[in-house]
Amino acid sequence: MANEKSKTEHAITIKEVARLAGVSSATISRYLNGKMNRMSKETADKIEKIIQDTGFVANATARQLSTRNSQLVAVVAADIDDYFSTEFFKGASSVLEQNGLTAILFDSNSDKQRELTNLKIINHQVFDGLIIQPLINQYGELRSLIRKGLRTIILDRDLHTDDWTTVKTNNYGISQQTAAYFRQQQFDDCVVVSEAIVGTSTREDRLAGIRAIFPNASLIEIDNSRPFIKENEKKALAMIAKNRAAKHKTLFFFLKERLLLAFFPTFMHHDLLSAPDIAITAFSDTAIVKRLLPDSKLIKQDPFLMGATAAEILADRIKNQRTPNISSNRIVIPAKLQ
Repeated sequence: MANEKSKTEHAITIKEVARLAGVSSATISRYLNGKMNRMSKETADKIEKIIQDTGFVANATARQLSTRNSQLVAVVAADIDDYFSTEFFKGASSVLEQNGLTAILFDSNSDKQRELTNLKIINHQVFDGLIIQPLINQYGELRSLIRKGLRTIILDRDLHTDDWTTVKTNNYGISQQTAAYFRQQQFDDCVVVSEAIVGTSTREDRLAGIRAIFPNASLIEIDNSRPFIKENEKKALAMIAKNRAAKHKTLFFFLKERLLLAFFPTFMHHDLLSAPDIAITAFSDTAIVKRLLPDSKLIKQDPFLMGATAAEILADRIKNQRTPNISSNRIVIPAKLQ
């Protein structure tokens, strides 16, 4: 027992990291401070792997805390500009607070490089757990970027692994259900408007659900790295004109509320909001779109509950207790068509 205790309480030092990496302590210090211009990528990668494998924490206070709970949880949102992200953070922070834990918010701002920076900061500080809505969609890649032993919950994504608990909505099922509803209303064609699909499981599942009903659904992908541009409006109007020439009714299916709001002035300007051959639906988590389009059928998620559920599971694990109502590592909080 004494040997086990000494191993648990031993916190690896910067000198030990340097020895394992075969470099000087000064090199490790430069790496931790982001000054990597004087070292090769190979050396930087080697240091990062050693830090991950050993669970090294960067400063003396953190090392002292590393053998006990810090009461801090990192919450990484994909883009805090989205209502979904702010609501899931509210849900998570409220439950964590009830459990004596403090949520620290990190915003990746839809930028993978920023997500990498956030994870490096989290790895080098003392956090008891992590709730993350990742931009990185591959389990192996994300696993290599998160400090070994850090309790982690994945939110709003499916990385197809049981190693981490996932809390998400029924993206495929609700998209298929919504598409089927409009198909029954005699809509012939569907135009899906989304940010880049490939690489984000949420959008991939939604598009797959839609195409289960509309196999030839068209896709307009918005580039987040540039401002909203007129070409996207022109694409939408061209698709409407083509379908009208064929006497087809067109469903516009927005995979994010913010994209619908960006298109809204175009639809209003061209008198499309009340056109009998045009329908609009979207994943819409605020009351804004329902007020603008009171007769529309919209998909309502529950991001607050998703965040709260993730936090409840994580808080339970931090306390080393069992959660009796959790029977799977994949938790689904269903969205509803309203």
